[in-house]
Formats: sequence, structure tokens, C-alpha cells
Amino acid sequence: MLRAENLVQYYGKSNILRGVNLKVPEKSRACILGRNGVGKTTLLQCLMGLVPVRSGRVFFRGRDVTASRPEERARLGIGYVPQGRQIFPLLSVEENLKIALPARRRPSKGVPEFVYSFFPVLKEMLKRRGGDLSGGQQQQLAVARALVLEPELLILDEPTEGIQPNIVDQIIDATKRLVTEMGVTVLQVEQKVPVARRSGDSYAIMERGRVVAEGLMAELSEEKIRNFLSV
Repeated sequence: MLRAENLVQYYGKSNILRGVNLKVPEKSRACILGRNGVGKTTLLQCLMGLVPVRSGRVFFRGRDVTASRPEERARLGIGYVPQGRQIFPLLSVEENLKIALPARRRPSKGVPEFVYSFFPVLKEMLKRRGGDLSGGQQQQLAVARALVLEPELLILDEPTEGIQPNIVDQIIDATKRLVTEMGVTVLQVEQKVPVARRSGDSYAIMERGRVVAEGLMAELSEEKIRNFLSV
């Protein structure tokens, strides 16, 4: 589904990504793990086209999208939920959702009804301003906005950060349903190992701008956690 080959990126003179290789199988949930500052968010931004790569290539369904703009990648079927949600606080829930409509591959005048099946509370709050929602509800809104695109690949940057446990459960459940019911592929950055174990079928651990370990989530060992993830 998604493949990154030897991605290199700098911020100024700082080498953030140092030849990242990553494969995300179709109809699966993959988690990227790593300590703060190892390049996880930069990697996602490169995959979405928000940050150009210095070198390397990104493929989506076998197509080279390295030079494609973010909106082009969205129309190909890639949805992205950034860290920090980035909803529009002065717009209503409904307006936040409708912002994604122009980027859909299949034109639609309204928000697809299936979106509300994942987060029913949003349908009850359509006229409420985004900034008036709780942090967890804002995160649900951010994920739902990406689902408006009906993506084939959904990229999530720490979607469970700083939100209450019951909404963490709802987001994990939503990603499972996306895979099993709709055949969506999910790529998620996650800081908390217990949450990652519930959120992913596979893992890739980053350290100093590289993928240093990867495999099935069920086989993520305590040794790897100590070596690469413990603070």
C-alpha cells in the first residue's frame, strides 16, 4: 500500500531523517514508535507531502508520489490527521467536516453518513463550535474530517495524546473497524507502548532518524522496549 525508500530530510543543517525505509501492508494497522525527537512527525509529513524530502522516494499503491502535492495525495486516497488536531475552533463541527469535501475523489455535497457511525457524538454536536468541544471530542472531529475523504490510507500522528481513556478506546475501536469493515490501511504514530499494542498489527521503531527495528506487534519484545523506547 505505502512504501518509503531511503527518505532523507534536513531542518537547516540538522539531519532529521537518515535514510528511512518503511513498508505498510494493505488493510493493516501499523504503528511507528520512538522517543521524542527521533523524526516520527517529520516522516509522516514527508509521506503526506507537507515537507519535501531531500532525497528518497514515496510510493502509494505502486505510484511514485514523491513530487505530488498534499492535495493530490489526498485525492489519491491518503487521509492525514496531524498532531495537535488543527481543527478550526470558530467553525461549527459540521463546517469543519465539510472543509474536507473538495478534496474527495468522488464529489459529494454532504458529509458521508458512515462518518457519524464511527463517532456518533459528532452528529449531536453539528452546530457547536469546534473550539467548544473537549480535547477528546476535538480529536474525534479531526479523525472524522479525514474520514470524509473516504481514504484508502489513514495517517494519524499521536491521535491518543492527552485525551481521556474512554475516547482513546473509541479511537482504537474506530481504527479496527476501518480495517475490518472498510478495508482502510492505518499508519499511526504512538508514544505509549500499551496503546500501540492495542492499535497496531505491526510496528516500526525509529531512533535518530532511522527505522532500527520492525516486526509484528505481537512480537515486540521487552528488550526492544528497553533499548529504544524507555525514557
